[in-house]
Amino acid sequence: MSRALVHVAFRPPAAARGPGPRRAPRSSRARAPVSRPSAASDPGSSAASSETAPTSPETADAEAVLLARLRAVSGRGAGASEADERAIAEAVSVLERGGGGLSHPASRPEIEGTWRLLYTSKSRFDARNPLGARVDGAKPGLEGLFAGLFGDEAAKEFAVNADPVVGFEPSSSPIQRSVTSLEAFTIQQAIRLFDPATGAPRCSNSVENDARVDQVVQFGNGNYLRLSAKASVSDSKKKNRIEFKFDLAYFELATGPFGVALPGFPKPARVPYPVPFALLGDEAKGWLDTSYLGKDVRVSRGNKGTTFVLVREAEEANGGAPLPYEF
Repeated sequence: MSRALVHVAFRPPAAARGPGPRRAPRSSRARAPVSRPSAASDPGSSAASSETAPTSPETADAEAVLLARLRAVSGRGAGASEADERAIAEAVSVLERGGGGLSHPASRPEIEGTWRLLYTSKSRFDARNPLGARVDGAKPGLEGLFAGLFGDEAAKEFAVNADPVVGFEPSSSPIQRSVTSLEAFTIQQAIRLFDPATGAPRCSNSVENDARVDQVVQFGNGNYLRLSAKASVSDSKKKNRIEFKFDLAYFELATGPFGVALPGFPKPARVPYPVPFALLGDEAKGWLDTSYLGKDVRVSRGNKGTTFVLVREAEEANGGAPLPYEF
């Protein structure tokens, strides 16, 4: 494979994107620190920039192989065959073993900004934990509330053809797997950890200014779901881990089915997400371990054992989707 520079800001095919979410004002876009222009704004930049990660042809090639594998499968990995899964896992492993990523990624400002989800690994369905299980064996109450939102029958339907397992395995919920497989949705993760003025970890207690990890699903025309968690970087032994606790969630709806404006609502309607975070205790907590962080490619694993591959969100002019709210 040629050692060509790789442009990794990802723009899905038009057929997969659908009409796309309504664009927010430019000021509402979550950005990486301004000293690090993204690949989207500099088409000639390498995926492993000397500003952020060691310049290595092997690292650039490994990223290119991984992204090529991901473009060949549908549904952010849902359509991957066993052979595809093995090939993707090997490409991820090459990146992780190669040493081309940033060390202590959770403590680096390069991890901040808006990232688009390209891939989630598959996990087998555990009939004893139909809403998913964490790697520590805990049952995630937050996922249980997804079932409350969409209905138990919907949750059961997702699991009809799933294979039972023997012995405990961490697993994602069938609802999570179904949402991430829908290519018409734009799924993003936004991270802010450090004070832009001082570079120190944020210490504010306000939602507007504290350290946060947001999961965002944009769908339809101007509609989105925001799941927001207060975040912190783990102790010195886990410089690759971001710990978080969900404390804010809501839907914002601007249009109904087929992009039709909601009658009687001159502006988007905000619908609270029915989650009693204060009552969930440890069930609302989780973590995100980053095993590879390049300039525009990130590999992370969640507390349910799922592997995620994300790329830095492209600029709007290059087909990217800005966050629909201030962050």
